[in-house]
Amino acid sequence: MVTVLVLLAGVVAVVDWWAVATHRRRAETICKPLTMALLVGVAVTAGDMAGDARTWLVVGAILGLVGDVALLDDGETAFMVGLGAFALGHIAYAVASVLVGFDPAWATIGIVFVVALLGFRFATRTLPGAIAHGGPALGGAVAFYAAVISAMVITAWGTGIVVAGVGASLFAISDWVLGHRRFVGPLPGGRLAVMVPYHVGQALLVLGVTRAI
Repeated sequence: MVTVLVLLAGVVAVVDWWAVATHRRRAETICKPLTMALLVGVAVTAGDMAGDARTWLVVGAILGLVGDVALLDDGETAFMVGLGAFALGHIAYAVASVLVGFDPAWATIGIVFVVALLGFRFATRTLPGAIAHGGPALGGAVAFYAAVISAMVITAWGTGIVVAGVGASLFAISDWVLGHRRFVGPLPGGRLAVMVPYHVGQALLVLGVTRAI
């Protein structure tokens, strides 16, 4: 069952990337949330996890699905709803990771990664851009989001499961690109630079934390 769900999620994700690259909005509105819905199924069934850890993992994946649906709309309200859903999802993923285990030595890799990621344009351009775009309230929301995704990355690496750490890092890169595109300007790769690391990151994070691979 897990293998089937992962393969289906991969196929649907690739179709979504094609839809994004070719501006087929209708296909994207189906494939983007469907990919995450399939990954929710993976979170429910993959590996052999303690009940509490799996519950938090599934909650994180479901909140990712909610965020995906919200961000199908480009409006400001939808963006804030999506931001909130993903922020709560990152917290849920972080709790799941801590329940799996936490090794400070492994967590150091995550700390180095998030310092580098946030130090490159986020602190100097994306955050000021968010403040200029929506005032201190939006800037505060974006800063809070950066803090919770940093916690998610650090705790994923803290499990000592490399696949989970890489997945969380790709997820963070996707969000970094999304923030830059929204508050600073375009980047090479367009929206594909958001979607590819997002889907791959979510999949690796779920499969890693469940120790399915």
